[in-house]
Amino acid sequence: MTEEPGRETLEREAQEWLLRLTSGRATPADADALRRWCGRSSAHAEAFAEANLLWEGLGPVARAMVKSGALAQAKSAGMPALGRRAFLGGSMAASIVAAGYLAMRPPLNLWPSAYELAADYRTETGERQRIAIENGVSIDLNTRTSLNIRHQGDEPRVELLSGEAAITVAQKLSQPLIVSSAGGLIHGSDAQFDVRCDGLRTTVTCHRGSVGIDYSGQSVSLGEGRQISYADGGFGSERIIDPTVVMAWREGHLVFRGTPLSEVIEEVNRYRSGRIVLMNEALGKRRVEARISLDHLDDLIALVREAYGPRVTSLPGGVLILS
Repeated sequence: MTEEPGRETLEREAQEWLLRLTSGRATPADADALRRWCGRSSAHAEAFAEANLLWEGLGPVARAMVKSGALAQAKSAGMPALGRRAFLGGSMAASIVAAGYLAMRPPLNLWPSAYELAADYRTETGERQRIAIENGVSIDLNTRTSLNIRHQGDEPRVELLSGEAAITVAQKLSQPLIVSSAGGLIHGSDAQFDVRCDGLRTTVTCHRGSVGIDYSGQSVSLGEGRQISYADGGFGSERIIDPTVVMAWREGHLVFRGTPLSEVIEEVNRYRSGRIVLMNEALGKRRVEARISLDHLDDLIALVREAYGPRVTSLPGGVLILS
């Protein structure tokens, strides 16, 4: 009789499988092998589900950092070393301690800090929240969003630390509402606009009225139906866009119009526990027209399967592989 591996071994193997799966180099054969590994016992399946939850907790930017080798850059910049055991080996408790350390001191500021986790308002995966502040200002928080409300004199000031917020200023204010995000200042009065902060990049969409944006010594004015992003010390190109598509999440939907499937999956993963992993590059380029309810996100899988016929592999922890 073959002896079952110990808990520590299962946790290490599960996390190694997860790193391989999210490396961008995994193959359908790897997916099959992982499915068989998870099927060996309930302990195997549980270990993979727990590893996925831990990995999800580190945040998408942290995962990108691991894959891109930025951890090595952080080490060369003076961050104390965290060994392979901290991410892959030992107990889940040891990994959580390592994750906690990185949350307190995120190398290169590439993922949410403990400051963000302790924000005045924070939504979890798939959660949305509406808050109201004085002077007819209301704010809708999207999934995985951290936001503070501060005061400068008598005027409220909104600080978006991460995620996405739709802001409505219902009346003309004596002083425009100021929203800070990733080093920029967005100000609007009698306007409705959406601000999305992805790491060091912020995207602003104006739905009604107009907003001004100050960033890195530059200023732009954004009119209704326009969108612009800023990062790395500069602004991108201004785009004409349908704000109702950008802000459809407020009504509980995601709307895609000719969007590459790879981008659709990336967006859906923001709202979904677990993850959808795309292993077919050609499939990722297919254009999608869809309106998906946030309460039925996996309808996307049925839509893609019916339209393009990919193979779908289900794994513990809400992981779905399209190949």
